[in-house]
Amino acid sequence: MQESVNILGTEYKIVFSKISEDKTLEDADGYTSTSACKIVLRSENPDGIEDFQRYQKRVLRHELIHAFLQESGLAQNSIEDAGAWARNEEMVDWFAHQSPKIFKVFTELELL
Repeated sequence: MQESVNILGTEYKIVFSKISEDKTLEDADGYTSTSACKIVLRSENPDGIEDFQRYQKRVLRHELIHAFLQESGLAQNSIEDAGAWARNEEMVDWFAHQSPKIFKVFTELELL
């Protein structure tokens, strides 16, 4: 897998880490650090997830959506009082889960 990715002009490192090396991963399978421009994913499978590689890809898609929202300016301009839609985990998860299906349709229709 690539070690970095360009998100709207900003280079983000993709880092795999053990829980013992990064305590943030005790409560999350991955996270996006917009201040450090990096996405960190858990490298070990303590929960016994059957297809861990597939799961890691899903988590990476989720974190990439966070990075895109941040770099586009939408995360900062999301109104907290209104539920901060651009930081909402359910909304980000929806995009992360549905994007392969959406891109498949776009590809079938030659829209990409």
